[in-house]
Amino acid sequence: MEYPTDVVLNWIANYFWPYTRIGAMLMVMSVTGARFVSTRVRLYLGLAITFAVMPVIPEVPQEIELFSPSGFIILLEQVIIGVAMGTITQFIIQTFVMLGQILGMQSSLGFASMVDPANGQNTPLLGQLFMFLATMFFLATDGHLKMIQMVVMSFETLPIGTGSIAVAQFEEIAKWLGIMFNVSLSMSLSGIIALLTINLSFGVMTRAAPQLNIFSLGFAFALLVGLLICWYIISGLYSQYELYWMQGEQQICGLVNIEGC
Repeated sequence: MEYPTDVVLNWIANYFWPYTRIGAMLMVMSVTGARFVSTRVRLYLGLAITFAVMPVIPEVPQEIELFSPSGFIILLEQVIIGVAMGTITQFIIQTFVMLGQILGMQSSLGFASMVDPANGQNTPLLGQLFMFLATMFFLATDGHLKMIQMVVMSFETLPIGTGSIAVAQFEEIAKWLGIMFNVSLSMSLSGIIALLTINLSFGVMTRAAPQLNIFSLGFAFALLVGLLICWYIISGLYSQYELYWMQGEQQICGLVNIEGC
C-alpha cells in the first residue's frame, strides 16, 4: 500500500502544529519548564497530551502545506501562544522567589544561599523556600491541569492558521514585570517595616550606649525577628497565592480569548 506525499504531510501537520503549541507551553510553564525536568520528559508529556486531545480540537486547515512559508508562520504563531501562556505562570512563581529574597536581604538571612534547581543559579535560601511553597500550591490546586485545559480551549478561540495573539496582549504580558515587583513588595512590606524599626532602635541604642556591640547583638536579634516574620508571612501565604493565581488565570484567559474564566 502506498500513501501520497501530501496525505502523509497533512497527517503529520494535524499533530505537529497542536503539539508545537502544547510543547511550547510545557517548555516555559512552572514545574515542567524547570531545569530539573528532563527534555525527554517534556517531549513525551507533550506527545501524550497532543494525542489525548486531538479528537476534541478543530481540524488543521489542509490547504496550508507543512513545509512552506505559510506553514513556518503558523509554527511561529503556535510557539508564541504557548510561550505566552507559560510565561504568566513563571511570573507568578518568581514573585514568591522575590519575596524571599527581599526578606532575606532585610533580615540578614540572605547569607544562607543554595543553587536553585529550577534555573541553576545561586539564590537565597528564603527565596527557595517560598518558591517550593508556591510550586506546591500550584500543584495542589491543580494549576497544571488548568493550564492544560486552557491550552486545549485555546484551539477553539485561536484556531490554527486563523487565530493569533493580539498585539495589545503583549503589552499586558510586559506589565506583569511591574505586577511581580508590586506584589512581592506588598507581601514583604510588613517585614521591611518591622526590620527597619529594629535597625533604627539599635542605632539609637548604640548612640546612647557606645559600649554595646551592635554587630554581635543586633545581627542575632535581626535573624531571630526575620525568622518570626517569615513564619507570620507563611501562615497567610496561600490566600495571597490564590488571589494572585486568579489574576494570572484571568490574564491567560484574556490572552487566548477564553470567556467565562
